[in-house]
Amino acid sequence: MALFGRGDKVPAPEKPASGEQGMHPIVGKTIYCRVCDADRMLTRCWRRTGMMRMCPSCGQAFENPRALYKRFAPSCPKCEEPLEQPGFDYGLCDGCGSKYEVVEGTKPGLLPNARQRAEMNKFGKARIKE
Repeated sequence: MALFGRGDKVPAPEKPASGEQGMHPIVGKTIYCRVCDADRMLTRCWRRTGMMRMCPSCGQAFENPRALYKRFAPSCPKCEEPLEQPGFDYGLCDGCGSKYEVVEGTKPGLLPNARQRAEMNKFGKARIKE
C-alpha cells in the first residue's frame, strides 16, 4: 500500500548525463570573425566537457576516440573535420555560421568546415573571404 504517493512509481525516462553529452551551453561572446571581416556575436556557444565520439560532419562513430585525441590537432579520419577539445569553448558566428574555438586571452581560432577546408586546399593557404 502506498502512503503519501510513495509507492508504485513509474521510472522516469533516463536522460544522458552531462558528461555523456560531452558539452553544455555557455553565455555568448563577441569576437572578430575572419570570414565576415567584422566584429560578430556568437550567440550559440558551448563548452566541450568530453571527447567527441562521433563526427558532426560525416557521422562516423569513432571506435577509439582516445587515439584520435593523442594527436596535436585531432580530426576525423574520414572527412578531416577538426574535433573539439575537452575543456575548450566553441561558438558559431551569427553572420556566416563559421565555428570558432574561443580561449580566454587569445584570438579566436577558426575551425574550418568542409567548404572552407576545400577552399584552403585549393589555394594552399587560408584564403576564406567570400
